[in-house]
Amino acid sequence: MASLDQGLIGRFRSDCKTEWQQFINHRFVHELACGSLDPKEFKVFLVQDYFYLLEYCRVEALAIYKSDNFEDMNYFVTLIHGLLKVELPLHVSYCKKWGIELNAMDASSKSLPLIAYGQYLLNKAMQGDLLDLIVLLMPCLVGYGEIGFRLAENNSAKQENPYQSWIDLYASDEYSRFVKDGLNYLEKLAQKYGAEARYPLLLSQFRMVVKLEISFWDVGRSVLL
Repeated sequence: MASLDQGLIGRFRSDCKTEWQQFINHRFVHELACGSLDPKEFKVFLVQDYFYLLEYCRVEALAIYKSDNFEDMNYFVTLIHGLLKVELPLHVSYCKKWGIELNAMDASSKSLPLIAYGQYLLNKAMQGDLLDLIVLLMPCLVGYGEIGFRLAENNSAKQENPYQSWIDLYASDEYSRFVKDGLNYLEKLAQKYGAEARYPLLLSQFRMVVKLEISFWDVGRSVLL
């Protein structure tokens, strides 16, 4: 797992430590780790996460428009290709194993936490530059990597856990490399777009996305209630 204590991401995590710990140590995460999470809640989460991935793709597409050179455009094209051709098909396939067909997901309603999260991402991404945009995407990218790594390290009941394949995905070497690439790109943009002078605003956006991630963990419970 890439070091998360250094660079801009390390500073973000330190300066919103309370919210970050609530995110990575959420009740949903702990129940997932021990296999006690209500399957109905997990299924709702999977459907809403499908909608989130579509929003993520829209933000990445916006990044191409905001890029001012071929290298940046190509970077985001590669990310979008991975989302549309790899991650989303894998997610759809995983949902099918839980009895959720694609047409059923498309016919589902978006939850209020998902709508709030998606609108915040898109609005702030449209208002800002590439650095704002990449900061908005960091909590999800880095947080899931940290959660997956920690759960894999501490999980002693892998065979009995129905959510083990989900944990394995975010604990994988492939996802870890994805996080590392994202952090390297974050540092590149931080230098190019003057992160130091803009740090208070960047931190406030990072913190808000972390809060939205915390709320999103409860999306299944809120819909079922």
